Amino acid sequence: MDYEFGSQPETDNEQRREFRLTGRVMVSFELESAEPNASDKPRFLRCYTSDLSASGIRVVATEALPDGAILPATVELVQAGQETLYPLMVEVVWCRPDDEGAWQVGLQVLESDDTAVLEWLETMIRALDDD
Repeated sequence: MDYEFGSQPETDNEQRREFRLTGRVMVSFELESAEPNASDKPRFLRCYTSDLSASGIRVVATEALPDGAILPATVELVQAGQETLYPLMVEVVWCRPDDEGAWQVGLQVLESDDTAVLEWLETMIRALDDD
């Protein structure tokens, strides 16, 4: 997938301190875990990004996510025909409705054990260097 720099802030309230890439990337959130020893399955929400950076991701979601929620997420990035999954831990920084009945959600990528946060950072650095 091709990515571009999003060099202009979207609003006067833009708070990001780093360049971001625009592009449509699939992100899956685990909203509810399965109970141990139960037949319940975890509940996932699949979304697409509107922009992303090393430390933050903005997605368009079909449901609101609560501010402050810490969620396991998987980013599915396709580059040069190769799909790579990045299991990450993210925090919902903000969530607001958009004009089309969906939700814009701002996420912060957290450092966490058992995630691919270092690989994610390296991938974002390479993507920014390619432009």
